[in-house]
Amino acid sequence: MENGRISKNLLYSDKHFELLLELYRFSLANHTTIEIALDKITETVVEGLAIERCSFWKIENDRLVCLNLFENNTNSHTKAADLIATDLPIYFKALKDGIAIVADDVLNNTYTKELKENYLIPLGITDMLDLPVRIDGKLYGVLCCEHRDSERVWIDSDLAFTRSIADILSILFEQNNKKLIEKELLESERKLSLITNNSKDGFVVFENKEITYISPSYCQMLGYSEEEVYKMKLEDVFNSIHPEDVENVRTIIYDNLGKREKNFKCEFRFKNKEGNYFWREDTASVLYDESGNYEKYIVISRDVTAIKTAEMEIDKMYTISKNLNERLLDFTYIISHNIRSNTSNISMIIDLIESTNEIDEKEEYFQLLKESNKKLVDTIYYLNETVNIQLSSKENRVKLNLKEEIEKILVAINAIVRSNNVTINYHIPDDFTIKVIPSYLESIMLNLITNAIKYRSKERDLIVEITAIKNGKEYTIAVKDNGLGIDLVKNKDKIFGMYKTFHGNADAVGLGLFMTKNHIEALGGNISVESKVNTGTEFKFRLYE
Repeated sequence: MENGRISKNLLYSDKHFELLLELYRFSLANHTTIEIALDKITETVVEGLAIERCSFWKIENDRLVCLNLFENNTNSHTKAADLIATDLPIYFKALKDGIAIVADDVLNNTYTKELKENYLIPLGITDMLDLPVRIDGKLYGVLCCEHRDSERVWIDSDLAFTRSIADILSILFEQNNKKLIEKELLESERKLSLITNNSKDGFVVFENKEITYISPSYCQMLGYSEEEVYKMKLEDVFNSIHPEDVENVRTIIYDNLGKREKNFKCEFRFKNKEGNYFWREDTASVLYDESGNYEKYIVISRDVTAIKTAEMEIDKMYTISKNLNERLLDFTYIISHNIRSNTSNISMIIDLIESTNEIDEKEEYFQLLKESNKKLVDTIYYLNETVNIQLSSKENRVKLNLKEEIEKILVAINAIVRSNNVTINYHIPDDFTIKVIPSYLESIMLNLITNAIKYRSKERDLIVEITAIKNGKEYTIAVKDNGLGIDLVKNKDKIFGMYKTFHGNADAVGLGLFMTKNHIEALGGNISVESKVNTGTEFKFRLYE
């Protein structure tokens, strides 16, 4: 057989040529199974060689497995028992080497005598002509032609005929294997299509930095059409990653590709067609060539926005709870200390009262008792206020006009302002609104303004400036004065601590700024301070939508 066509070789007999031509036409029909083809071939060989038996054996894991055996005397197709290749080393090696085994005397032939006891004698076989069948240069099986009872001398035309049959077998098995592969491939593609078309996860395949496959769900996730996605280059994909995430994604991808990792994943924010970012989790599978360069880059992409949002909310609540617990522990310690101090002081004063009969001394001690009791009441009051901050932080917030709220506060403290000759300027737009818990805002502003009055300088009239700025979803409110100022180098870490005072003011308790900070943080904001001794102080607090 040359290039898939039979040429009439002088070695063929006319009968052989006719049978081969018929068999070749049969093979071209390509409409039959390999089982039917083997039936036809084994029958053709028996007829063409005028022998008793013909069989085909496939090599499977060092075993010879009989796929088809045709016997002329019974005119039937059966299968013989497997033969173990390791029991037939000479015979098997000859097949691997591509040797045609031509044996007129099988019991004494170098290649066939290994079959003597278990195969040849029990079956009465006297002559054998075995041809290796190869696919892609590798031994696939053996065509076995056998005769018995009478002497059979193999001639050149027999060998030529049998070689052509082996070639036809090679072609048929090659075609059959191709069909099986194509069938498996189609089935795999069908299953993949079924998975990708019905999965919420997106599938995308890159080959040579070009997108070669996308699933409908991937397009839906991004908001682009299939045509638009196919036009995307790898850099287009990177350009859609959030600026804060893009370098991390590049690092993960290129580090893993550099290490020839077959599987890895990463999370990042990605911009859809509408310009909105969503969180996606990409799981990558990479196929590399022999040189270590990647051939295919397969990505399964999942929208994990809801999960990430929940995680961030949990982290936020954990941080808030942790901070609140830390402040509560600190507060509890301080309050406990101060309550014990006050109660101990009261006990001592009572003992002094009981120990004296002098009216003047008793009156003096009673006055001390009143002052100690007032301090104890104040301590309990601030304890209650701080607890209320934690409990009321869950109250509904309402939208308030900041300018109007400040004007209400200034009316309430008008007497203090006038008596201390204080000028309060506020530069707030008429429509400036902020969503807060009303009592919190009142407490914050009241504490900051009265603090400025309390720590005013005797060298100059006090001026307080109140400003408010909105930047996106951030609200910044500032209270600035020209008072005594604070030594930040010495006291910055103590400013918002409990019972911290800085100027020896007799009216100072040291809880105002502590409670102010608690209120602001309970609203999800923060507070900062800038100050210079003998120049003044500015408190800024920020709240967010």
